[in-house]
Amino acid sequence: MIRIDVSKIKNWELIKKKHSEWYKDKIFPKIKNVPEELEKIYKDTFKFRLISIFGGVLKKYIELLNKIISEGENFVKKKDLFFDYKVDEINFLFRLMKKEKKKKTILEYIFIKLKIPEKYLPHKLFPYKKLLDDKDWNRHKLLSLMEIEVCPYCQRNYISSFEENDDKRITADLDHFYPKSLYPFLALSLYNFIPSCQICNSRFKGTKDTYNSVYPYEESFDDLGAKFETSKEIIYEILGEKNSEFFVSINYENPKDENNKKIQNSISNLGLDKVYKKSHNQYIKDLLDNIEKYPKNYLESCVEIFDEYYKDKNKKEKIIKYFKNSFDDIIKEPYRKRIESGEPLAKLTKDILDEFKIKI
Repeated sequence: MIRIDVSKIKNWELIKKKHSEWYKDKIFPKIKNVPEELEKIYKDTFKFRLISIFGGVLKKYIELLNKIISEGENFVKKKDLFFDYKVDEINFLFRLMKKEKKKKTILEYIFIKLKIPEKYLPHKLFPYKKLLDDKDWNRHKLLSLMEIEVCPYCQRNYISSFEENDDKRITADLDHFYPKSLYPFLALSLYNFIPSCQICNSRFKGTKDTYNSVYPYEESFDDLGAKFETSKEIIYEILGEKNSEFFVSINYENPKDENNKKIQNSISNLGLDKVYKKSHNQYIKDLLDNIEKYPKNYLESCVEIFDEYYKDKNKKEKIIKYFKNSFDDIIKEPYRKRIESGEPLAKLTKDILDEFKIKI
């Protein structure tokens, strides 16, 4: 997983401006009075009766909505998604709003019992579909301005754009890092949007809870010390002794203990251990062959040529050294470029080269 560095997204301020203006125009007017309306319902409901557990839950929900409304249009561009809530408070909100298939959430059940209209439920107040259907500001326009070209989750697949009916379209999904089925109040938050390939978003991540996972807007596997590494069987491939069944794993035993669980959760949620295990073996073999084997073969041919045309030993050694340095650069340049520009498999390339102590 790689970091989304917003300081390198040239349109980030424009994205924040457009998204918050859209929210201010299309969403905020319909929700700004909701806390007051729910507060009235709360007072009327418990005017002549004891405040039950249901009342306590409703009060907590109103408190959350008050925090959101107080931010105005800034709420959807706020990086601190959970305000000043502590972990146990976030877990409480999560349990209230957790949507499982066709089952009702605890909050929905309470609304039914207290006869509160469903229009006040979080998935009604923060409808992601509204963003999908908008002509002026939508998923494609947002993603095209981000200009992220590789899936941050797996760094295996390109994110491409194309023209359709004079409109720019993007092949990526706009994933909710914190799933909208579990955290519906974050369904429109900009810092909850991750450009993602369909494999990561639909095939693996889905609606899994990612609260204690690596968050791409703040950190990456590199930051936390997690690395790709090959199994010992690859030595047979290198020596050319036999076709081996080596595999790739993600080593995260060295980082600080508190980060291990986050890395483990991210690997599991995104299936990174599965998609990297053997999918890129041929790429790794070609990588090592190109860098280590071909320059050697090429230089052996050069030596034969220089033996024939040059009797001066010093001249011959200088020319061989020149060709060696030049050829090393030619062979290594594509891999160097892949790593520096963050192309697909950049981290895999870097980690494998580090593992075999190959400098580029």
